Amino acid sequence: DIDTRLDDVKGIEEIKDEIRNLIKMIKDPFKYTEKGAKVHKGVLLFGDPGVGKTLLARAIAGESGVNFIFCTGSTFDEMFVGVGAKRVRQLFQTAREKSPCIIFIDEIDSLLSKSRRFAKEHSSNRSTLNQILAEMDGFNESENIIVIGATNHEGDLDPAAVRPGRFDKKIHVPKPDLDGRKDILKLYLEKVNITDDIEVEKLGKMTPGFSGADLENLVNTAIADAVHKDKTHADMKDFEEAKDRIIMGIERKNLHIGNRIRLNTAIREAGRALTCYYTEGSQKLYKATIVNRGASTGATFTLPDESDMIALSKEKLLAHIDICLGGMAAEEIIFKEFSPDNMNAISTEGGKHLARATNLAKSGVREYGMFGEEGSSFISSSKDDTSDEFTQMVDLKVKEILDESHERVHNLLKTKTKEIELLAKNLFWYDYLTEEEIKKILKGEKLDKYHIREWEDEEEYLFHFSASDENSDPSLSKPATI
Repeated sequence: DIDTRLDDVKGIEEIKDEIRNLIKMIKDPFKYTEKGAKVHKGVLLFGDPGVGKTLLARAIAGESGVNFIFCTGSTFDEMFVGVGAKRVRQLFQTAREKSPCIIFIDEIDSLLSKSRRFAKEHSSNRSTLNQILAEMDGFNESENIIVIGATNHEGDLDPAAVRPGRFDKKIHVPKPDLDGRKDILKLYLEKVNITDDIEVEKLGKMTPGFSGADLENLVNTAIADAVHKDKTHADMKDFEEAKDRIIMGIERKNLHIGNRIRLNTAIREAGRALTCYYTEGSQKLYKATIVNRGASTGATFTLPDESDMIALSKEKLLAHIDICLGGMAAEEIIFKEFSPDNMNAISTEGGKHLARATNLAKSGVREYGMFGEEGSSFISSSKDDTSDEFTQMVDLKVKEILDESHERVHNLLKTKTKEIELLAKNLFWYDYLTEEEIKKILKGEKLDKYHIREWEDEEEYLFHFSASDENSDPSLSKPATI
């Protein structure tokens, strides 16, 4: 008995009409067959992980009032030859006995992937694949059996397996938009204790790109953290901390690093934050931090808007590249201005951002055809499938894009050395700065926060610091010059 209904599936309003038509066909196939229409043998649900494909399949079965058999693609994997094909036959025999019936195969790409057909070392893989194709071809319309498959990797499926006549209908399950996220959040927030300051609209805007599973995890993490702190209700701060944990990773609070490294990290993240703030087309600045999370010593996080979920413009791609190079440019500028004899102190932390910028530029040239003025683009294929001459043209164009981006960012930040210094100091003092706090600092306003750390007299820093500096905590009255 399946008690899941279509109303229980939130965030997919765009495809619900398609699902309702499918349910009508499953509930009353004779209505369609008597007029000459063929009932679908198979339906393929594909989309990103966590968007609700399995829940949607259960809702289809619940609304249709038919039997539901659940299995995964790996169910049919076996080291012994012939066992996989035998399990396929048993599955469809059970479905015929339970007709009308829906067979739901989750992660169906492990069963119907291209690699199974062309796997030379395992002929049993091909026999398992061929068996399910034969079973689907052998359906009679009177059997009332439909196969629903779900996958995150639609491109990996064998074309023979997903052709019309087998999987007649393909439905893309998208990530929820703002309205969808609000609906999903309302569903999960009703099940937990929250304070009155929780605004679903604000939470929805805070979580672009989140899937339904991500949103469930957000709510669960927030209420779990509240319980850890012996609170009866989760408040907005709990949700913000839960979001940070999901996006940034877990804080490495016990990692011992020197304050000089912290300051270098602060300079780098100040450069990236300022590049994001002043660059046209960049994503919305969310937060900058010098706290170690995961493998990173610091990070500047942005929030994509709804349109970024669909496609990026050339302007936004270049903005991404600029932000990636902002940290390296800030280090170069600050070291040259405050310690020109110590340029070798520039760190390796900018390496991963340089790699990210390089990959973005390479995608813009090779895959998206955005930089083809000199004919070095308009061939979208892998490096192995193109000539050395073309690959060299791509590499030269990528280097040109990166050089221009570096020059653009360097020129921008060279006029913002005071801002870099201010942001770096405040990141050193507070570990985290939100977008609103960064705006206050750039306006010369003080932050109503306490210092996490004080300057140590024995340390030698790039900057001249004192507790009476702009934006410093007023509670620290004793000056400490370093």
